[in-house]
Amino acid sequence: MQVSSQEWISKRAYTLWESEGHPHGRDSDHWEQAKHEYALMENTRATKPATRKKSDVKDSAAAQEAAKPKVSARKSAKK
Repeated sequence: MQVSSQEWISKRAYTLWESEGHPHGRDSDHWEQAKHEYALMENTRATKPATRKKSDVKDSAAAQEAAKPKVSARKSAKK
């Protein structure tokens, strides 16, 4: 379920108000703090790298497997 920005900010401002012990007259401070946090969250979300396709993951896994050194039967038998 997607939450609107106004709803998220409202809930966050309420949480800030509660965490400070329900101070009177600080509603605008809490609202601005919540708006700032929401903007930071949205900015961070927008800068995340794009997800890779399953085929890209398979190709990279195969490349990593090929890059691992092979252990010969002789060396593993001596251990």
